[in-house]
Amino acid sequence: MKNIRRFGLSAAGIAAISATVALTAPFAAADTSSNGMTVVGSGFVTGNQYTVNIITGVTGVTANLYDTANGSTQSIGSATSSGTTQASVQWTPTVSGSHHLWVVLTGGSQSVPTSGPVDVTVADAATSTPTGTGSASTLLPLIINLIASLTGGNGASIG
Repeated sequence: MKNIRRFGLSAAGIAAISATVALTAPFAAADTSSNGMTVVGSGFVTGNQYTVNIITGVTGVTANLYDTANGSTQSIGSATSSGTTQASVQWTPTVSGSHHLWVVLTGGSQSVPTSGPVDVTVADAATSTPTGTGSASTLLPLIINLIASLTGGNGASIG
């Protein structure tokens, strides 16, 4: 009877730890999109390169990407849709803070409006702490020692 109670308590401990890990695990953010423009990625940090996809509507349209940050607007680059109705421009933020990305579309056989804007917050890579790291191998010894303490055992080591 005593072993059954210990097992039940151990199973309850494992369930509690599993629930805590599941609730505290970070969620992956999706791409940021608005009005035919998508910034691919999440957890934006300075120095990393991100792809900005722009739906142009027709082929032969040039997408000119701009970034407004800290009160200054910079031209990031441009790409022309060829064979598809999408263009992609690479963006590497150099300053942290709020970025207002927007696109002006030119060319093609029709008048094309501006795409976006998309607002993203960029962290400084030097002070940014990655999320979602770690593994079960770092949590497993803690679980085993918790089970051992609940059952009166000595714990175990994982090699």
